[in-house]
Amino acid sequence: MKSKLLHIKLDQKQEKLKSELNMQADVVFKEVFIPGYEISGLFVFLNGTMDYPAFNDIVLDLSAAQVETSHPVSIEQLVISKICSVREQDVETYEKGIEYIFDGKTLLFIDGIVNGYVLNLEKEKVRTLGEPSTERVVRGPKLGFIESLQENIGLIRQYSNHPNLIVQQQKFGTMEKREVALIYYEGKASDSLLKEVNKRINEVKATDLQDSGMLEELIEDTALTPFPQIQNTERPDKVLAALQEGRVVIMVDGSPFALMAPTTMTMLLQSPDDYYERWVAGSFLRILRYLSLFVTVFLSGIYISLVSFNPGLLPSELAMTIAGTRENVPFPPFVEAIIMELTIELLREAGIRLPSPIGQTVGLVGGVIIGQAAVQANIVSSLMVIIVSITTITSFTVPQYSFGLAFRALRFGAMIFAAVLGLYGTTLFFIIVISHLSKLTSFQEPYFQPMDFIGKKTWRDAFLRLPKRKKGGDSFEPVRRQNS
Repeated sequence: MKSKLLHIKLDQKQEKLKSELNMQADVVFKEVFIPGYEISGLFVFLNGTMDYPAFNDIVLDLSAAQVETSHPVSIEQLVISKICSVREQDVETYEKGIEYIFDGKTLLFIDGIVNGYVLNLEKEKVRTLGEPSTERVVRGPKLGFIESLQENIGLIRQYSNHPNLIVQQQKFGTMEKREVALIYYEGKASDSLLKEVNKRINEVKATDLQDSGMLEELIEDTALTPFPQIQNTERPDKVLAALQEGRVVIMVDGSPFALMAPTTMTMLLQSPDDYYERWVAGSFLRILRYLSLFVTVFLSGIYISLVSFNPGLLPSELAMTIAGTRENVPFPPFVEAIIMELTIELLREAGIRLPSPIGQTVGLVGGVIIGQAAVQANIVSSLMVIIVSITTITSFTVPQYSFGLAFRALRFGAMIFAAVLGLYGTTLFFIIVISHLSKLTSFQEPYFQPMDFIGKKTWRDAFLRLPKRKKGGDSFEPVRRQNS
């Protein structure tokens, strides 16, 4: 469509803009009169985005402007001098002007001057900085990101003043222009990684992206997996640690969660607590998380396998005890496990959606009451309630929420395989999961890296968190990654 140039007369500009914006009730047209020059001006802006104190100051300055007899200046020079602190650029067409209006900017038109002035008088509505809600730590920084991209970038700059910290910003999207920032350390992040990240972001054609999670799904390597291939966080300290490792951070305006790529499985099992506490405690907690993953996925399946197919593998006394708890239960172990697992998942989901005080009460009281009532009604055995409780507790030990969701879903797959093939099915499912993890990549980097377990340098940060060196530190050298 051919661009429509602005009219020179102010009344024509106002009439044209009102005809283009006749359905927009929140667009404000504010006239101002400059008495010294006998000329009128027009401000156009969205009502809910204006910083009114700054706006009123400019209006008062223009309204009080007089012609200086000793050094007369033109009206254009006068206006520019009054708005120089908030002026961004000029606008020449109605299409561009309307675009700036809906971007939160303020337009100023002066009678007799063709071009309009774009003013940055936007007052961003943001919440105050607070503690991260999903990644709380006992010891460490208590500050988390918010929904303002510029505030989040400023928070990172506050903790890192290195000149090699590069921030690139661009807008993408077809209907709503969403601003995204690419953050990395020059010399640490590889060129191939930067090229791949930029390529995937530029290929995004979505019209509506309200959170970084939606962008994550569009730029990940494959969608046919329950595992997240990009790590997300709302903690600035985790972002800085990722940047030091040569990774790239992606932040989206309107989202308090930053994306970090590439990502490996071991990174998703690391918590800031590991590095803020003593290395013995950090190593113990990290090993505990690996054990909890296995328990979360396979404990219910192993129970089903042993009770339904291989009771001979159990000690005699334990087998008799289990048989006694199941004496009056009418359902097979698989149905029994499915009933309890689904009930716990429903209680957990209900606790998240309800207000905090009520949600905690529903989760605790509901689990206790339903479990006790189910045992007394002989719907499930008491041992099954214990097993489901253990798997529920262990699923909460995963630091990354989305990563924990993947293993909660896999638990049902393990139960189905166990119900069909017994211990052979449980073993087969374990092999399938490991094989799938081995094939996954994150921005062309192996997701399940064997070097994390057997490498000379990286193994120490996979299972264990060994003591830090007393002297020396990581030099600022480029990180070289090999593409898979």
